[in-house]
Amino acid sequence: MAQLTPEQMDWSLCIATLNREDALLRTLEFAMGQTCPPRQIVIVDVSDNWQEIREKAKALLSVAPQIQLDYITSDIRSSATQRNLGLGLCTSDIVFMLDDDSFMFPDCAAEILRVYAADTDDQVAAVCAGLVGELPPINDSTATALPARKQSGRRQSSLAYKLLHTKLGLWINRKILLQNKDELFIKYDEPRHVQIPDHLNALEIIPQNFMPGSAMTVRRKVALDEPFDPSLRYYAAFEDLDVAYRYARHGLVLQALPAKIHHYEAQGGRVKRKKLVIFQMLNMLIFLKRHAARPEAFLWRYRVLMLRRMVGEGIKDFLARRWDFPQLRGVFVVMREWRKVWNTDLDALDQWYPEFQKRILDEL
Repeated sequence: MAQLTPEQMDWSLCIATLNREDALLRTLEFAMGQTCPPRQIVIVDVSDNWQEIREKAKALLSVAPQIQLDYITSDIRSSATQRNLGLGLCTSDIVFMLDDDSFMFPDCAAEILRVYAADTDDQVAAVCAGLVGELPPINDSTATALPARKQSGRRQSSLAYKLLHTKLGLWINRKILLQNKDELFIKYDEPRHVQIPDHLNALEIIPQNFMPGSAMTVRRKVALDEPFDPSLRYYAAFEDLDVAYRYARHGLVLQALPAKIHHYEAQGGRVKRKKLVIFQMLNMLIFLKRHAARPEAFLWRYRVLMLRRMVGEGIKDFLARRWDFPQLRGVFVVMREWRKVWNTDLDALDQWYPEFQKRILDEL
């Protein structure tokens, strides 16, 4: 296959969104401002006023009629369900699945497409951008306001924060506080051996186990073979880790180092800390049951992870002065409830687990 240039490649942008109009419109502006703009934008919006936001998006894209806009809603408010719906509408070979507050630097798409273009042997399944702290250049003439940011629990001036950034502190951060995806996610396909093909060695790329949901791209055919888990109906914690991990069954998962995205982390509908921990840990069980060749072989690792998270979440609550210890209490709930998930037949998960998730949201 002849090698294309990034400018010759088509890509679709797929976004799932809920009640974050300002962030979404900004994200669309940055997408339109790419040196290699998308051919198609697909938005699955479950906002209360999604029709009004759709009209604003249409007005914004009216200056770029070459970009096809597919703007729909869903009866189910679930990022996993929304993303699967959006993927079904995407028509380009390459799909950028970004968050509604993923602000792309102008050459971000071009740098990612450069990797796909060089992959003439079709060995690359997915490519992610790198997350950076600074904002991309902003057009001050735009009428779209910057959205409000989500509040962070970090106190960067605190002694504890500074200690955690020493050499010993970084080890504690990873191994004790579990502030690392490789520690939180049980790799059910290990061992994997990754080797970069010679014809890609000239690119600035590194292999990845996972991709951040705010900065992932994938070949459409791979995404359709590995959809987001349909049972994550009410809160899809770790959905991005799981799906990116499965993408690697089809080829290389890489990060394009020159490609940059700023994840703005706009205020939105994130659940409270206690429920977040519960869903992270119970969703991990779903992934093991559904995708591991022998799920029972990983049960001991899951039990060890529960104990490690009990210690880590308790310390994090203490350091952040959350005296009601919400994250630790979330682990206690998991210790009480995990067997219900584990003992449910795989065929029943898609119906049973969403109901279980809803009960957690409503009652805890």
